[in-house]
Amino acid sequence: MNDVVKVALLALNAPGYQSLALGYLRAYAQADERLKGRVAFQTLDLTTEVDPWWAAYRVLELEPDVLGISVTCWNARAVFDVCRVVKAAQPSVRIVLGGPEVGPVAEEVLACHAEADVVVRGEGEVTFAELLRAMVSDRDVSRVAGVTARTLDGGIVSAADRELIATLDTIPSPYLTGVMTPVEGAAYIETYRGCPHRCAYCFEGKGYGRVRSFSNARIESEIQALVETYGVCTFSFIDPVFNLTDERLRFLSATLAPYALRGVRLHTVEVDIERISEDAAAMLVAAGVASVETGPQSVGATALAACDRHFDAERFSAGVAALKQQGITVECDLIVGLPGDTVGDFFDGMEFCFDLDPGKVQTSTLHVLPGTDLWRRASELGLLYDPEPPHEIVATASIGYTDLRRAEVRAAWLQRTYEAHL
Repeated sequence: MNDVVKVALLALNAPGYQSLALGYLRAYAQADERLKGRVAFQTLDLTTEVDPWWAAYRVLELEPDVLGISVTCWNARAVFDVCRVVKAAQPSVRIVLGGPEVGPVAEEVLACHAEADVVVRGEGEVTFAELLRAMVSDRDVSRVAGVTARTLDGGIVSAADRELIATLDTIPSPYLTGVMTPVEGAAYIETYRGCPHRCAYCFEGKGYGRVRSFSNARIESEIQALVETYGVCTFSFIDPVFNLTDERLRFLSATLAPYALRGVRLHTVEVDIERISEDAAAMLVAAGVASVETGPQSVGATALAACDRHFDAERFSAGVAALKQQGITVECDLIVGLPGDTVGDFFDGMEFCFDLDPGKVQTSTLHVLPGTDLWRRASELGLLYDPEPPHEIVATASIGYTDLRRAEVRAAWLQRTYEAHL
């Protein structure tokens, strides 16, 4: 490779979003003394609305030696289109993919997509930096822990898994280092990784195993810098559960309260609503929370058991009432197509949520994501789904294709009817 390896990091986000994942990758690699002076980075934060050929043009303008892309079920098709065009136009570029859509099925991804060269599995910061060190030193990248790569003879090899980062504070802050700049007064905050729950349709808990937290000092410094230096007025916490513990909720509320008094608000945060008391609701208000997102996803006993979810209707209702009392809007989420649910179960869930009058009821269709328990047990559970991303459910053992589609249409009508009376 050249003396200075040019690395382009590409994100195809939903409109209005930035990629915190690529911010972490770049901040960690730029801080690596062994890469300083040897690697130059540029980040492209584009959206899924951009034509893949135009995205490829933006990449090729940078003439990268390495292209790294974060892949989710929502952007995967566009990502692969971009990769094909980039590789055709510049065959020498080494394309590195990472993210939940490719990590759990890394060997299959490389077998199906000749344009990709390497897949980073799992947590990416340390692996990506070590991968770049191997590249700039012309070492065999297939030996880097956490990597699946092509060999010189055309084979595909997976190195050993990489251990999780023990101390998250060793990852430099993308904001404090200047790698990321908030857009339109909004920023993303991650205070921990992992999830205490093991919902069978979700990858979060499986991707990181145990829960690990950034230090309170790190969180405080990020929030302060984002408000005081960048003028951020809206935070989006990407934590799976905002009220992870009572102690953590008290800390976040106390940290954010002074900024909330100045008008700083939190974009919808996800909460374990069955643990929301009157005191917890008051702490959310003090933190600047105006709306929350929660389950129940389903009220059907069979689906809840199959998905390893707990649901207590009485405590759920009490949590919604406590939040409404404080003026916080609640978004209740339901999933159509969960294993074990019938059409009747799904609409029982909608009726339960409407009766609570939470402020918003949102429905979505099940996506059987790689690496999740439902993905591993799909045949056992009778789940038929599209193998291509975003892996939407086609039929279940209890709901056929036609009934699923009818349920989606009726659910959308019920949502609009509910919203119209607000």
